[in-house]
Amino acid sequence: MLADTAAQTVSFSVSDIPEHHRDEFIRDFYGRLQMRLQVEPDQTHRLVFDARTLFLSDLKCTMASVSPMTWHRTTELMADGNDDIALSWNKGGYRVSLPGRGDVTTRPGAAAILSLDRRWTVQAEDSRWTMMLQFKRSLLAPLVRNLDEIAPDHIGRFQPVHQLLFDYLSSLLRMESAATLGPLVSRHVADLLAAAFNTGSARPPSPGIRAARLAAIKQHIAQNLRDPALSAEQVSRKFAISDRYIRQLFAEDDTSFSSYVSDQRLAYVHGCLTDRGQMLRRIADIAFDVGFTEPSTFYRQFRMRYGRTPTEVRQAALRAIN
Repeated sequence: MLADTAAQTVSFSVSDIPEHHRDEFIRDFYGRLQMRLQVEPDQTHRLVFDARTLFLSDLKCTMASVSPMTWHRTTELMADGNDDIALSWNKGGYRVSLPGRGDVTTRPGAAAILSLDRRWTVQAEDSRWTMMLQFKRSLLAPLVRNLDEIAPDHIGRFQPVHQLLFDYLSSLLRMESAATLGPLVSRHVADLLAAAFNTGSARPPSPGIRAARLAAIKQHIAQNLRDPALSAEQVSRKFAISDRYIRQLFAEDDTSFSSYVSDQRLAYVHGCLTDRGQMLRRIADIAFDVGFTEPSTFYRQFRMRYGRTPTEVRQAALRAIN
């Protein structure tokens, strides 16, 4: 089972290992000891393994860039009694061999569902990006019936809830503080997994689904702050949900869509005003660049947020630099 260690996020690159020890390290330490898998790097390719892993008490999630490899869960390794479930996505898809159940080929970008209490072999030829979620069976068993009967290629990237699960996990691995939110993250992931495994259920969205949608919307806002037309209506068209539902999501987060967008824009301007490399930029140009089309509105909101005018913030930053 997953070790009950403190929540943390760890990055690893095989390039940090002396070249003549890399193959041995991946096979023996990372493969057999850490992942409990027999790993066979493709000897015709230069060994690449760059990974970032979030460890929580009941799950771990890894995003990596890996050279072609084959992964085996063997009878010998199954003696550890681990019955965790692994859900692994891969850029080029997988060829999965399941003794007694046949072979499965997953589509590029789709996931393979693998149980660690069974033998299997997975081959990947294009893992320029790959992501694996390993979680305790007890996290999902109460939420999904007949868990062991679900097809190994059930989780794709085309159903909205499947994409939502993938995007939420990806966002966690980009967050520096995700490990500090352990219990909350676990609940959200469990909700998303249940929805993904139970695709087609008519039940209302769980808190985990709503949290993941809100996170995806916030990411979209961050990427489009400079668009003066950014609005709840625009976002609703992007995500194919109603603008009323979007406003409900932000209300549950103790804010509103417009307030959140305004706060993010103000934070962007504040960062520019204190940036040594942008001291010569006109304040009005910075504000306009990030979507403030009315100068009076910008100056009023900035002072309300920071208690000082933009000019005063810049002057304070200049004094600190000098």
